[in-house]
Amino acid sequence: CSKGARLERSVLAPGVRVMPGAIVRESVILGDSVIGAGAVVERAVLDKRVVVGKGARVGSMQDEQRRLAVVGKGATIPDGLVIEAGGEVGPDVIASDFTEGRVPAGLSIYTKRNAWEIP
Repeated sequence: CSKGARLERSVLAPGVRVMPGAIVRESVILGDSVIGAGAVVERAVLDKRVVVGKGARVGSMQDEQRRLAVVGKGATIPDGLVIEAGGEVGPDVIASDFTEGRVPAGLSIYTKRNAWEIP
């Protein structure tokens, strides 16, 4: 965890990097994931090797139903993107898979690539 990042009631696996100015609250982040500078992750579960871009938001503490945001293994969340509480991003999703700057509650985003195109 970098100096200037804030962690509250969260579990971070080995290899997780949280950049300066990022906030992680009530979340579980699995190995080798990166939380970008100024990003906010709240009430979320992030699988291994997830990259959350600068200033992105994943989940929310304000959701009355206390739904989790979920991000699958190897996904990349672009800078500034918002994944609302209850939103889901599947494994290996990349920036071009997102059509808007927001993933609302109840929506799931999956990669548009074929299996042989995924490293």
